[in-house]
Amino acid sequence: MIALLHTGAAKFPQNLLSRARQAVSLLLPAGVLKGFSSIVSRKLASHGFGASMAAMSSFPPQRYHYFLVLDFEATCDKPQIHPQLTGIIQGMVDGQPSLQQVLERVDEWMAKEGLLDPSVKSIFVTCGDWDLKVMLPGQCQYLGLPVADYFKQWINLKKAYSFAMGSWPKNGLLDMNKGLNLQHIGRPHSGIDDCKNIANIMKTLAHRGFIFKQTSKPF
Repeated sequence: MIALLHTGAAKFPQNLLSRARQAVSLLLPAGVLKGFSSIVSRKLASHGFGASMAAMSSFPPQRYHYFLVLDFEATCDKPQIHPQLTGIIQGMVDGQPSLQQVLERVDEWMAKEGLLDPSVKSIFVTCGDWDLKVMLPGQCQYLGLPVADYFKQWINLKKAYSFAMGSWPKNGLLDMNKGLNLQHIGRPHSGIDDCKNIANIMKTLAHRGFIFKQTSKPF
């Protein structure tokens, strides 16, 4: 899943549009949580952001214009998928685009949203380093696909949380939600729900004055 959060000098946006491929689904959103149109507000509310939207106020300025929240789920033994952990079943992914096609769509979307403009600062946010340090480059290497440069830097939310709160979230999103007195959204190991939780945790930390910084080391 990928979810777009726009900081816009203290504005946090989100909007959701899904894509799927084998064990990976992509959520490609865009929108603004402040100064929103009623249509986008209704869309966000339908995806579980309605309760938090009323509480949105100004954030301290961030280093990035956009945060791209991403979560991969990979619990398959080719060619069959096992739904016990993620809830993904084979019928959801049969006939879906290949990883190459999905990455091409992501690149097209990045360009359309202006995220490839050198003057626009954006960065991916993941819950851990595995998604972009291990999973994506490993799968791309296996398939002989290039890894776009924008996938080579990210914010590990676990590290950001530990910097902000002074403790390491051993159980990931569950611990971070508990530490911030937030209710967990949806089910664990659902890519779309994980993205919602990551976004909610980021919003809460930003409200507390935390400034997000890149945590990954250069490739």
